[in-house]
Amino acid sequence: MRKLVRIPRRKPLEEAEIIVIPMIDVMMFLLFFYMVASLAMVIQAGLPVNLPKASTASNHSSQNITITIQRDGATFLNTTPTPLNRLADALRALHVTDKDLVIINADKDVLHGVVVEAMDQARQAGVTQFAIAAVK
Repeated sequence: MRKLVRIPRRKPLEEAEIIVIPMIDVMMFLLFFYMVASLAMVIQAGLPVNLPKASTASNHSSQNITITIQRDGATFLNTTPTPLNRLADALRALHVTDKDLVIINADKDVLHGVVVEAMDQARQAGVTQFAIAAVK
């Protein structure tokens, strides 16, 4: 006598789905992480000087053009030594526009007239936006 073995019928498999929302969350996290990390890697182009303190100072680290005036009166455009009377020509050589921000990075013991002369030279080159560097 033969016995019949019944094999239960399988349920049909559900179709696999890709859940997109966790993937979007991970991609947004990576995007923000790399944006913040890239901001931390930008280095200011100026030379170190003894900056004055200001309670409202902010950290600007992503600017391209820095005019540094040291205590002894030496003037630098980014890191290149530039005489104060040749600063406008050097800025024109960098092709500055009125949208560029120039940071004045002057030592706290530099005379005010020297800073004004540097700003005047930059204005002659077409610069209209300035920032004065300070530390908190």
